[in-house]
Amino acid sequence: MILNYKYRLYVNKHSNELSQLVTSSIFVWNHVVALYRRHYKLYKKNPSCNAMQKHIAKLAKKNSYWNKLGSQSLQEICQRVDMSYREFFKKKGRGRPNFHNPHKSGSFMFKGKVGYSLNGNELTINKIGRTYRFKMTREYGIIKNIHIKRDNQGYLWLVVTTEVEPKRYERLGNASIGLDFGLKHFLTTSDGEIIDSPETYRKSLNILRKLNRNLSRKKKGSSSRKKVLRQLSRLHGRISNQRSDFQWKLAHELCRYNAHIGIEDLNLKGMQKMWGRKVSDLSYGEFVNKLMYVAQKYGTSVVKIGRFESSSQTCSVCGYRNRSTKQLGLRAWTCPECGAEHDRDVNAAVNILNISCGKGISHDRSDSKTTEPCMVQLQLC
Repeated sequence: MILNYKYRLYVNKHSNELSQLVTSSIFVWNHVVALYRRHYKLYKKNPSCNAMQKHIAKLAKKNSYWNKLGSQSLQEICQRVDMSYREFFKKKGRGRPNFHNPHKSGSFMFKGKVGYSLNGNELTINKIGRTYRFKMTREYGIIKNIHIKRDNQGYLWLVVTTEVEPKRYERLGNASIGLDFGLKHFLTTSDGEIIDSPETYRKSLNILRKLNRNLSRKKKGSSSRKKVLRQLSRLHGRISNQRSDFQWKLAHELCRYNAHIGIEDLNLKGMQKMWGRKVSDLSYGEFVNKLMYVAQKYGTSVVKIGRFESSSQTCSVCGYRNRSTKQLGLRAWTCPECGAEHDRDVNAAVNILNISCGKGISHDRSDSKTTEPCMVQLQLC
């Protein structure tokens, strides 16, 4: 199984030289993007990737900073820009490749075992002849390639793409559970358990506003402005780490005791347009990705039901559909058919579980692309 292992490099007196390589890679990226734009403006088509690689290799011989990156890294940058433009014209990527700020985050790559040596927790860059150490949090296997990354806080990271044996965990239970995502509560399970999100962004909002006001008063290019930017970056990093820690622990807790988990396919972009910052703070999409990844290790199946399933409107006892429950303010209701009393979120979670197991009554729209529950379980290889 091929995975990416991320290690933080220790700071030493030669860290600035490694950071300068990242800065040089960003300048190369910007230069390649400028050449692509100029070529398309003149000839209405993109240049050849091979021709671009040869051109950048010639320029690197005259530029000592670019030459320190090595031929493999320069070729990879050209290939990355070319792939970004291909995805842009196919309307699959994030948009047209833009210029990057050379003083912010960036990365470059060494392919195979060329241009570096990695022995235990020591990384040596051949071009500059420097050795950097990192904490060996996990043992890596056969190395495919490595990335040197710099984040917005200025920290340097080593990302090792390696082939390792898949790690499996022992599952302590074989229950089945349905999960309903909500705005009032992060998760409501079919067992009636309510799980709230820490909402780290909302709790740090006052500090963020204060720092942003302070930033707006600083003169551009000044050292005091750079200091406030570092404080902002560290705060955003702390918020992200706290949110990620909560989600990883919750994913392990759910998969450790359940063999089957039913969830719903949410329209996250539509939810962000309606509720904005609240949805971004909850980060449902990131949690689902973590849940699916952890489920592989426990052998747990994760099943997504269609986004148009009327899980909140359907009585989980008799299957009666109560259309008045479309109003989000209605948190509890009584079924007029069988008289069962329902909590809105718990009832939805039970319906999600039943539909994901093939036992529920589906009221999915006929024009939906996901009319049947779909198994979402990645295979370990």
